[in-house]
Amino acid sequence: RTSIWFDEGKDASDVQSNLRRFHYYYCVLGQQGFSTGRHYWEVDVSGKTAWRLGVARGDVDRGETATTGTSCGLWTLALKGGSLLACTDPKPTKVNVSVHLVRVGVFLDCEKEEVTFYNAVTMAPIYTFSMGTVTVSLFPFFNPCDTDDGQNTAPIMIHTPSL
Repeated sequence: RTSIWFDEGKDASDVQSNLRRFHYYYCVLGQQGFSTGRHYWEVDVSGKTAWRLGVARGDVDRGETATTGTSCGLWTLALKGGSLLACTDPKPTKVNVSVHLVRVGVFLDCEKEEVTFYNAVTMAPIYTFSMGTVTVSLFPFFNPCDTDDGQNTAPIMIHTPSL
């Protein structure tokens, strides 16, 4: 299990430059990239008022961009302002769920060129992106979002269930 959180008080001015680091958004990519196969992981989002997670192209822009949706190589689901959104372009798509999500499952199927999100508690599907052909590795994408004046300080926790 791995936890990710945003620490608003942490001074990051002495952090060494790294081409793989996001320079504007509070995001990280998973360590392992995928170009074949089927992969599944779960993210505990309980206690969060905002988050964003899914899959990113390995060559996704790490700086400030005009768009942060599918056209720039991100296939993500986000909780923002109490609404669940599929981060589609040109604008996000509101996704209706009947319960408050506490754990989200992400299923990447490289052969079908799809990423599907699930309520990991009930295994009910939430949203599926058709990615089309992607010629670079895909990485798990995580954004715990900012602290929202102390309301969003809980970490997101990544779980890889074993079969």
